[in-house]
Amino acid sequence: MPLIIRPATSDDSAFLSAMAARLAEFDAPPAWRTAEQIAEGDRRDMLGALNQPPPDSALMVAEFDGERVGCLHVLTKIDFFTERPHGHISVIAVTKTAEGRGVGRALMTWADQWATSLGYDHLTLNLFPANSRARALYEREGYALDMMSMRKDLP
Repeated sequence: MPLIIRPATSDDSAFLSAMAARLAEFDAPPAWRTAEQIAEGDRRDMLGALNQPPPDSALMVAEFDGERVGCLHVLTKIDFFTERPHGHISVIAVTKTAEGRGVGRALMTWADQWATSLGYDHLTLNLFPANSRARALYEREGYALDMMSMRKDLP
């Protein structure tokens, strides 16, 4: 049975919540963010999008043979420099058992089509520098470094 990408429903709430923890599973998260904080932020994002979807956004679930294997949250952002809208991948995650099966690539292709359908000329996403597995996928899909965010903790 082929991969299916469908809109998330309230029945997906527990799956989406569990997938948030996957987003913090990488080596060396920044010292100022715990894995729990990362997971909670992504959980809040996805469940918020499920319960009160922002305009021009989509929360999707990927399934193989009726088993949930990934999720994607895309939304509209406004470019700081051009003030034009563009697509932004807020969350993309694949279950450990689905890694290497093309699910992440399929979700990214779905995001491309979504953004194109809204007339956007580009997509953005954020990632932690230590998340080399995700960065490799994004680079294979044509993403390139645009800006870097830096942080300084204050006394």
